[in-house]
Amino acid sequence: MSSAATDSGAADLVCQLDNVQGIVDALSSVRWSRKQDAVVELSEHGIVLIVEDTGCLQAKVYLQKELFVHYEYTAEARPRFGVNLSLLIDVLNTFAVPGLSNSIELSYPGADMQLVLKCADSLEFCMYAEIRTKIPDTISWDYNFEPAGATPLNFTVKVCS
Repeated sequence: MSSAATDSGAADLVCQLDNVQGIVDALSSVRWSRKQDAVVELSEHGIVLIVEDTGCLQAKVYLQKELFVHYEYTAEARPRFGVNLSLLIDVLNTFAVPGLSNSIELSYPGADMQLVLKCADSLEFCMYAEIRTKIPDTISWDYNFEPAGATPLNFTVKVCS
């Protein structure tokens, strides 16, 4: 991995998560096909992952910054990029090793605008992954189904361990 990808000073976002499985479960709940892409938007409040299917079904996963052990956001604007959802879930599952710490660090962008994931606290091994990102479509996936002044339509998925 290049030194630029590991330098957190150059990244718009560096965050650390102490349990990968909860995020894997949340992302798996909105994966409808193996070739599904998602748009990821970063902000000072957390990470939003948006998936869409044939222009008629949309789901969002909000990962609030409070879910992370460490969350450092330094971007001027809100970075937005596309990623293959199945690949992201598979990579996160690789870090979810039973019996070992599942703490990982995510950073964006890496040296070539990739999403970088690495094992955060293991002294026995070093594991990292770089996921190539895509430029998202110019069509906004931020649909507004509620009439003006109406109560927003929401539901919550609660993962119990």
